[in-house]
Formats: sequence, structure tokens, C-alpha cells
Amino acid sequence: SHRSKPFIDVMERAQNLVKELLEIPEGYSVLFLQGGASLEFLMVPFNLMKEGGKAAYTNTGAWAKKAIEEARQFGEIFVVGDSSDKNYNYIPKGYEIPSDVDYFHCTSNNTIYGTQIKEFPEVPSLMVCDMSSDIFSRKIDVSKFDIIYAGAQKNMGPAGTTLVIVKDVILGENGRRIPTMLDYKTHISKDSMFNTPPVFAIYVSMLTLSWLKTH
Repeated sequence: SHRSKPFIDVMERAQNLVKELLEIPEGYSVLFLQGGASLEFLMVPFNLMKEGGKAAYTNTGAWAKKAIEEARQFGEIFVVGDSSDKNYNYIPKGYEIPSDVDYFHCTSNNTIYGTQIKEFPEVPSLMVCDMSSDIFSRKIDVSKFDIIYAGAQKNMGPAGTTLVIVKDVILGENGRRIPTMLDYKTHISKDSMFNTPPVFAIYVSMLTLSWLKTH
């Protein structure tokens, strides 16, 4: 049972391994959700963008482009760095992020095109990163980010769960009414078990994280 003590222990161990491996500071929640990174394209603006708000995005690949398209349903989107002119074969640099945006979103690694952000920018707003294809492959300073999300199927385990690391104090500040299932606070309050969690994907992710710890 997904409500049984054995699975609750699996969930807690998986969350604690994420915190340990990434050296996550206090004040962040670790969630294992469903819907893939594609659902996070929607959840991020729902939770962070004010009504009629603004956000800045880099367009560095197919998944970044999809994230931009979702966010445009919520407010004004500034594409501050765009490598689509050369089929995404480079990471834009030297761009400026407007100081009045609600958040900045980037994609750390683009597997289709073979590009990766080596140094993350200093930002005047919240910073969100899709790390689906390179999470746990290198050391990162989690404190620089307000939300990190990653589909499990690249580096953690089978498809079916998505890791979300979110800074608690940023939530509930945009004044927007958020559907229950799309509200990060809902899932934090129920420790990733508001609805039936994908138990197999989380269990195998826990095993992978345990392996990473010993290697």
C-alpha cells in the first residue's frame, strides 16, 4: 500500500537522499510528483507568476521552448537568451534579465542539441531551472535556485515521477488562485502523497540515489 509504513519509509529515504546528495539547505521541500517536467512547465507560472505578471526565459532547446509556450498563457514572457537561430547549438550569454519579472527560468542541459549551462547567471528575481537531463551529474549550489525540477527518467529511475525542489517561503505570494493539484503547497502539506504516488518509480529512484551515495 502507498499509505503503508514501508512505503512511507521509502519516500522519506528518497527525500533525505536528495537532500544529502545535493546538500540542500534548510527551508526547501523535496517533492516526488507526477506529470513529468511537462507539467512543471505549467505549475511554475501558476505558483510564481502574479496576475498579469512577467517572467524571463532562455530558449535553448525543445523543452525550453515548450516551457515558454505554457508560460505565455499566464503573462508576459521575455525571451532574454535565444539560440534557436543556430538550431540551439550554443548557450546564449551576456543577456539582461529585467528587474521587474516574477522569475527567471532556464534549462540546464539540452540532450537533443548537446549544450549545457556551465555557469548560472546572477538574477534580480526568483530563479527556476529544469535540470531533467543533468540532475546529480555535477555539484550545484541549490541556494541559488528557488525551484529545481527534473523528470526521473534520465538520471534517477524509470519514468513516472518528477523531482521538485522548492524554496518554501516563495509560495503563496503571487495572489493567484491555484487549482489544488497544481499548488506546490498542497503536495508539501501531504509530503508528496496528496494523491496516490507512483510507488515503483519512487522506489527505484530511491535505489538509484542510494547507489549514487556509495559511488
